Amino acid sequence: MTDEQRYVFDLKGYLLLPGVLSGAEVAALKAQITAIREEPESLPPHERGMPGGAASQLIDHPVVMDILGEILGEVRMESSWFAYREKGQDGPPPHGGTRNVNPNFSYQCVNGKIYSALTRVVFELNEVRHGEGGTQVVPGSHKANFSPTDSLNDFDSGVWETYSCPPGSMIVFTENLRHSGDVWKNAEWPRCAIFNCYNYVGAQFHHPSVPQHIIDGLPPEKQAFFRDVWVWNQGGPDNGKNTRYTETS
Repeated sequence: MTDEQRYVFDLKGYLLLPGVLSGAEVAALKAQITAIREEPESLPPHERGMPGGAASQLIDHPVVMDILGEILGEVRMESSWFAYREKGQDGPPPHGGTRNVNPNFSYQCVNGKIYSALTRVVFELNEVRHGEGGTQVVPGSHKANFSPTDSLNDFDSGVWETYSCPPGSMIVFTENLRHSGDVWKNAEWPRCAIFNCYNYVGAQFHHPSVPQHIIDGLPPEKQAFFRDVWVWNQGGPDNGKNTRYTETS
């Protein structure tokens, strides 16, 4: 992360990085989503869900790993899914926000080191125009001391912020940030995005939702992102296999 990115993420709770994916990568991901929605049998079983198939490239994408390595440390992937919303379709309601000590959500910055607990990475596969249905966030709410009133859940209340970006852009935010889906307002193309969620290797919030056959179809180095929750391997039953973090004394 650059000093500017680090400052903005700590200040607002999210970062927008335009154009992370190439046009060819975006096309492959959109083709996979189209096949899953319309003709899943055209894909091998292990590519019929996220993050199998073309989507597997996003698990340990270098830009993702560079940022997560600095704001979270060693990570596991907790969930992966895609959103496809046409004009008039809504997203999830406002949630998250305010300080807490839950190790799955707690946002901390101590002595210049960020710990972002549960962190969401979103890849936008179609252009998002400002105010037309991209994810809405309340910047700074990941460090707020009070819960919002109902009136502040209105997107016109003045506390919400959203974005515009080209296809292939990436948004990363702490799940402790108050955020929400929005009604998609663009009739020319749908909201098409992939949502990946990561946590520290020693913590887990979501019940595992990625089917085992999807995980089994991934290369070994990507399967490691779905291992059980633990931090220290001292030569246990797997003798260190499928391990990305080891420690000796």
